[in-house]
Amino acid sequence: MEKIKTEDAVGKILGADVTEIIPGVKKGPLFKRGHIIEESDVEKLLSIGKHYVWVFGEDEGFIHEDDAGKELMKAVSGNNLKLSSPSESKVKLYAEKTGVLFLNKEGLFKINSLPDSRVATKRHFTLVRENSPVAIGKVMPVEIPVSEMEEIEKIAKEFYPIVDLKPVKKNRIAVFPVGNEFIEGRRKETMSYKVKEYLESLGQTVERKDVLPDDEEKIASAGKEAISEGFNIIIYMGGISVDPDDRTAAGVRKIGVNEVIYGVPMWPGTTFLISYKENSIILGIPSSSGLAKSGTSFHRIMPILLTGYRLSKEEILSMADGGFIDAANL
Repeated sequence: MEKIKTEDAVGKILGADVTEIIPGVKKGPLFKRGHIIEESDVEKLLSIGKHYVWVFGEDEGFIHEDDAGKELMKAVSGNNLKLSSPSESKVKLYAEKTGVLFLNKEGLFKINSLPDSRVATKRHFTLVRENSPVAIGKVMPVEIPVSEMEEIEKIAKEFYPIVDLKPVKKNRIAVFPVGNEFIEGRRKETMSYKVKEYLESLGQTVERKDVLPDDEEKIASAGKEAISEGFNIIIYMGGISVDPDDRTAAGVRKIGVNEVIYGVPMWPGTTFLISYKENSIILGIPSSSGLAKSGTSFHRIMPILLTGYRLSKEEILSMADGGFIDAANL
């Protein structure tokens, strides 16, 4: 492409979108790339300060920003994502399904380290709903060398996928509220209802719910039975802190689980136990999970586990960055 005076561009093919900004009214293309400039267009272009425009010339070895933006986002995209059409060189990725965003941060850093390529995303492990945008990318100039696009594709192949979406799957879930006060009728068990509502909002069904006493053997027995019945997510609520009567963590350990972590670097909801046993995920979740509809460690971690992904201790510890969620009234 070449840059020429607007007055000399009549009859030429516009090489890049021309943006018109009317504060509070409009921000968008006045003319789209590919438009053949007419005599009547000259005054419109001059009125928005465009004394020069990009038009297609005889240059070789370069890729126009719209094409480059589309190829950039296609290269970084993994599964369950779809591309938008280019608009002023910007291309977005949208979620095809409700799921969790996974990023290869090293690959993303390398893409953004190139001279002209920029990609911004939602945060790693973010829950995203179907058809919501998850990433946006563009190239800075109106065209980039073919050599840079080749480098983009090389990086994207090495770190594939750089931006990926794992969909939330249908799981068999058992919930066990724990507390002698419930068994003795001193207090009504209500906290599990908010947990149930949240799980249902993600397409899940709680197939089993039993209230248990603060008893290690009965806690372990219920978990073993749920595993044998094919439940792949087992959630204990209550009795998970360090008070003398709290026996949930000890009961879960008696199942013979692989304990990943007890105590996550997040607030609210630090006293969170995550463990695995065969094909099942066994959790001990804090009381904040049943007091708030969102904004706790449970609401951050649960969607990831619903995809079938098994978090490592290192990944959970990395959630300290952004782990101070500070849910209202907790």
